[in-house]
Amino acid sequence: MDALEEEEFHEKISKVKICLEEKNMIIDTLIHQLAEREKQNEKLECEIVGLRKNLEKTKSLNLRFAKGLETLNEIIKV
Repeated sequence: MDALEEEEFHEKISKVKICLEEKNMIIDTLIHQLAEREKQNEKLECEIVGLRKNLEKTKSLNLRFAKGLETLNEIIKV
């Protein structure tokens, strides 16, 4: 290998190293974004559970209200 070929070889190696570093940075960024999305997803899942519990409570109250309204209507009819 002469000096010119060796220089070109080192240049190619340098380019490959730069590409590898860039890809590693991209991977690190994506891993970080994924972790953030997972945290956000977990938070939203907790919010959904809370909202479902609230909905069940509301359904229960609405059912009691409807039964009370029926009873009141029957009393009024009498």
